[in-house]
Amino acid sequence: MIKEGDQVVCVNDVFDPRSIEIIPNRPKKDSIYTVREMRYYDMHDKMGITLVEIKNPLMVKDFFGRLQEPSFNIIRFAPLDQVLDSISLEELEEAVV
Repeated sequence: MIKEGDQVVCVNDVFDPRSIEIIPNRPKKDSIYTVREMRYYDMHDKMGITLVEIKNPLMVKDFFGRLQEPSFNIIRFAPLDQVLDSISLEELEEAVV
């Protein structure tokens, strides 16, 4: 479970052309980030996160019409500790073979 303050690794940095056009700063695959804020979007039943290391202009309206920074879908990220655990297991398996 990812929460604010956790370190995460970007596992998917493929964005649609519209997102590339309007969001100037995006995460890059295999880079490590810190979760700054989490937002749940009821209408889409999705969780978005903002990152300490990436800042974007306020350009998305929230439910009350206030501008906020765009967030990134949480499925683009994996917890850093899980990624490190899987790397360690793979390396151990290769060493044993």
